[in-house]
Amino acid sequence: MGVNVQVDVAVIGAGTAGMNAYSQLRRAGASSVIIDQGPLGTTCARVGCMPSKAVLLAGKRWSTLRGLLPAADREHALEALPAGSTSPQQLWEQALATRDELVGGNVRQLHSLAGDALLMGQARFTGPQTLQLDNGSTVEAKAFVLATGSEAVRPQALQDALGDRLITTDELFYLPELPRSMAIVGLGPIGLEMGVALTRLGSQVVGSNRSPKLGQMDDPEVNAAAMAHFGALFPMVFGEPVQAGRRSAGGVDFQAGSLQAQVDWVLAAAGRAPRVGALALEQAGAQWDDKGRLRWDAATQQLTGIPLFLAGDVSGDRPLMHEAAVGGTMAAQHALRHLGLMGTDQALRQRAAPLSIVFSDPDLAWVGQRFAQLPPDAVVATTQGSGNGRSKIMQAPEHMLRLYADASSRKLLGASIFCAGGEHLAHQLAWAVQRGETVESLLDLPYYHPTVEEMIDNALKALRREFQKRNPSTKE
Repeated sequence: MGVNVQVDVAVIGAGTAGMNAYSQLRRAGASSVIIDQGPLGTTCARVGCMPSKAVLLAGKRWSTLRGLLPAADREHALEALPAGSTSPQQLWEQALATRDELVGGNVRQLHSLAGDALLMGQARFTGPQTLQLDNGSTVEAKAFVLATGSEAVRPQALQDALGDRLITTDELFYLPELPRSMAIVGLGPIGLEMGVALTRLGSQVVGSNRSPKLGQMDDPEVNAAAMAHFGALFPMVFGEPVQAGRRSAGGVDFQAGSLQAQVDWVLAAAGRAPRVGALALEQAGAQWDDKGRLRWDAATQQLTGIPLFLAGDVSGDRPLMHEAAVGGTMAAQHALRHLGLMGTDQALRQRAAPLSIVFSDPDLAWVGQRFAQLPPDAVVATTQGSGNGRSKIMQAPEHMLRLYADASSRKLLGASIFCAGGEHLAHQLAWAVQRGETVESLLDLPYYHPTVEEMIDNALKALRREFQKRNPSTKE
């Protein structure tokens, strides 16, 4: 039997953004509920950033173990291993078990946070301030935080041709058997990570991408370095139409330009779309633009004309876990302010400097302003692994760091990175961007030897030389 609930704010979606929104509302003393249709557990924990990292670690472990075998045995590594040895299948199962453990902890955290305020069911708007749940419950609220997340896009032509042989990470991370072969459509962050991980686990992988940007890297020099490196790891093509059909004996015939392969699965990794289809948002008064996108104010996260506030991936803005956490808090604060439950003199949570990392090992990362966003007079400096002691030891001349600085203030604007351990360089540089550090202030900091962090020092010195070239009268 359903229940009837009246609250100040209802949060729809119990993922990262939703839990942070609910936490903020509870701290503010507002009456609230959090609604989820299930399965519980954040996208990150179930089918996103956590299982992908577990599989990446599995791939790295197997690649290392395989490399310890005599060269003559590596092609037939499984046959060469003694009975009971670690295998790719065992590592795959360990990665999935790690995912299950993380999801379990996430669900326990949610129940501890929300208790009886967690309502399970698919929500549907029946008016601007009313929801109907599919279990018969109704919820009336003065405002709503919409945190329903996103879902992987499944190209319709491929879905029609392949049926259940077309999968997304929703299914990939629940396959009990390690895929023996796979074609990946979309080489953005998740597509590239899974291509690298599965290849290192011994799977046969091919990949295709519509744009020429690998891992969404828009700095042309860093992108070229990454394409050369990962293109030698598994076959990939760019800008070619994809054709695929099921084989009568099972599996898929896959083709993208000159790339042809017979594979067991096709992984759709070509983007995600807001998960809003079942909400009947038109009943709440939502509006859409001519491209089918919700109309909303990025400053307040509010849908145009109605008390609904977007949080997390559902907005399509900065679809990353740490951004979802901040976005949930911000959406709740804007809802509280809208209802007069938070004073205008109280500070709102602010967005941090942009930061995105592809854990492809070597990592691809960017911080601050993207290359395509730079002002025409921005100063750009490049340093490579061939000039870095630690990279030389690692035999990684392909490492590359590009720093961008403002020509007049000399403040760091952003960076693009292709480097082992690039996740750590990205954090350091994001903090520097957010704090408004200049080239000079960063050069005053310590850079231990031999570390890849010395690439930052080298790039900063290159920026200083560029400043000197542009203004020779300036003393350094």
